[in-house]
Amino acid sequence: MALRRALLRWQLFAVPVLPLWLLVGFGVFGGGAGGFFLLFLGSGVLFVFLAVLAGLTRLRPRVREERALGWWDVAATLAFHLALVGLGFFGATGLAFGLTAVVLGIGMFWLTLWELVHEWSDRVSSAVARASAHPGAPQQPADEPRRRRGPDDGDVIIVHEPGR
Repeated sequence: MALRRALLRWQLFAVPVLPLWLLVGFGVFGGGAGGFFLLFLGSGVLFVFLAVLAGLTRLRPRVREERALGWWDVAATLAFHLALVGLGFFGATGLAFGLTAVVLGIGMFWLTLWELVHEWSDRVSSAVARASAHPGAPQQPADEPRRRRGPDDGDVIIVHEPGR
C-alpha cells in the first residue's frame, strides 16, 4: 500500500522533474545545441502529457477513495518513468529508451483512460440499479446515515436593509 500511495504522489512530482531531467541529462551526457531546441519542445509536450496522465488517474473514483494507485498503474508508471530516466542518460541506448518510453507512454495513456471509463461505468450502473430498485424514493448513498428533520432546521438570521 505504501508503494501505491508513494507513486500516486510521485506522479505529481514527476510532471516537472522528468522533463527537467531530460534537459539536464542532455546537457551533461548529450550533444550539441542543435538537438537541444527539439528536446526543449519535446520536454514541454512531455510536461503536458504527464500532467494529463496524473489528472486522469486522479479522476478515478477508486484512486480517490483509496488514495493509492492500482497495481496495473504501479507497473505502468514504474516502467514508463524508468524508461524516461534511462532516456535522460543519452548514451548508446538512447534510441531504445526513447522508443520504449513512447510505446509505454501511449500504453499508459490508454490503460488509464480504460480504467477511468470502466470505473465510471460501474458507478453509473450501480446508481441506476439502486434507483430502479426503489422508484420514487429519494436516493441517498448507502453509507450515509439517514437524518430526520424536525420543524426547526436551525437558526434563521434576518438582515434588514436600510429604508427604501
